[in-house]
Amino acid sequence: MNVINSVVTKLWLTIILIVTTVLIILSIILSLYFRNYVLNSTETLLEEEITRAEEIVLTEHDINDLDSMLLQEDNLILYTDGTMISHESSTDEAIYQRILSGEGEGNTFILEDIYDHDYMVKVSNLSDYFESDTALIKYRDLEDINESMRAVTTIIIGSALVLFLITTSFAFFLITRITRPLISLKNAAFSTAKGNYNKLDVKSRDEIGELTLAFNKMNNDIRSNISEITHERNLREQIFTYMNEGVLYFNSDVELIYSNQKGNELYDLIRVHASKSGRFDENIREIAEHREAAIERMEMQNRHLQLSYTPVEEGDIVYGVILLVRDVTEEVDAEKLRSEFIANVSHELKTPMVMLSGYSEALLDDIVTEPEEIKEMIGIIKDESDRMNTMVNELITIARMDSRSDFFNIEENDFGQLLDKLGSRFRHEMLENGIDFSIVSEEGDLTFEFDFDKVSQVLTNLLDNAIRYTSQGDRITITAGATERNVTIEVADTGTGIRPEHQQRIFERFYKVDESRTRGQHGTGLGLYIVKSIIQRHNGTIDLESTFGEGTSFRITLPKKYTEE
Repeated sequence: MNVINSVVTKLWLTIILIVTTVLIILSIILSLYFRNYVLNSTETLLEEEITRAEEIVLTEHDINDLDSMLLQEDNLILYTDGTMISHESSTDEAIYQRILSGEGEGNTFILEDIYDHDYMVKVSNLSDYFESDTALIKYRDLEDINESMRAVTTIIIGSALVLFLITTSFAFFLITRITRPLISLKNAAFSTAKGNYNKLDVKSRDEIGELTLAFNKMNNDIRSNISEITHERNLREQIFTYMNEGVLYFNSDVELIYSNQKGNELYDLIRVHASKSGRFDENIREIAEHREAAIERMEMQNRHLQLSYTPVEEGDIVYGVILLVRDVTEEVDAEKLRSEFIANVSHELKTPMVMLSGYSEALLDDIVTEPEEIKEMIGIIKDESDRMNTMVNELITIARMDSRSDFFNIEENDFGQLLDKLGSRFRHEMLENGIDFSIVSEEGDLTFEFDFDKVSQVLTNLLDNAIRYTSQGDRITITAGATERNVTIEVADTGTGIRPEHQQRIFERFYKVDESRTRGQHGTGLGLYIVKSIIQRHNGTIDLESTFGEGTSFRITLPKKYTEE
């Protein structure tokens, strides 16, 4: 900051100007008063001296008798009939000549610059008492007075200088007392502007102290308000950030002013597509112009977006448009999946029902009469009934899992016992189909928390699929191992394997691979979906590794300690 603009400098200059002005005026007044006093005293003294001389002159009738007496007087000149009577000093002559030349007015006057001295002269006219012109001239040297005046002036100037220095010191002391808190307030204000809310010490109870108290209160209020605003802003940002919908705000010129994280992601997706981006900008302009909310859907990159436009207006002013973007891809896919599910269920149920109806009519109409043929048809009816019953049970299981209304009894069980039961159950079937079946338990504790029946269903479905996609001479292996936190189960076979294009969809509902490569009855396409659902309910994972023509492996990982989600 410039020194001239400083409050200290301004106050100091103001005080010094006032004090200097007062001292100058006082010095002039004192000097004039003292000079006038001395001059008046000198004039009075001259008056007394010349009065005394007049008395002497008037007492004597002959003026010539006065020469010797008057000549004893210093600074006295007798003028009579054009003749000057005095000591005949050069000063007397100079004064006399100056008077004759007409200098000086009145009875008392001052003659300056006579041999570098000033003289006060008093003239008394006695012509009325004598026959010739007669006058007395008395003068006094003013040099002593001038020296006294110079001394007095020096004293006044010295006193003024001392007073100036004292006043300056006092002014700086007073100014410092005043400006130091102000400087502290200024620095604190800059600190507050930078976000540092420092409290000032109140050192006085005057107006500056009250100003400091007010500043501290203002500081606390600002800090509280900013803290509250920051908290509200952070809370709003967190709410917007964790919203599944994108929130964007555009001004009337389609400039993005604000958006949350989801909004940025979806906005970038829209901007990638030039055709969609142009239509998007045009929609915002139309909404801002017509001031009407609107909803539309956009489809891009297998994603479906629902855009809700709302104008932001106040009175006749339109500030912009708020856009709420929802990714409805899952909803669209769910609706599509629901339609496909209904179609698949209808298709899967239609085949066994047609066969049941056809064979039943054949039996009722006595089209088949041979006992062996009748038995065969009854067997087919039984198989299709079992197949339809299995499908219905699987559909019920899926419905319960989707609604999470199915009951899971997850408790600590010994997985080794489950493996033993599976071995006893499938060993005979494997032997009949010529499949090499083995169960391998690696090192580790296989006692952990799981639903015994549901995990048994998982492995049963995996083994049924393995048998269906293997041939005589192939091998099916169950391998179980445990770590400190997890249990790993692997069901591997050396069957036909799964083509790469099918592997991504193998766990979808009703999805089935090439049925011509299976043995026995065809599946419903729901088994692996149920398997994955059961594993996920156990907070586990299931992964698929398959090489077409070489075999397939399903790897399951389950946590030993189950945690309810």
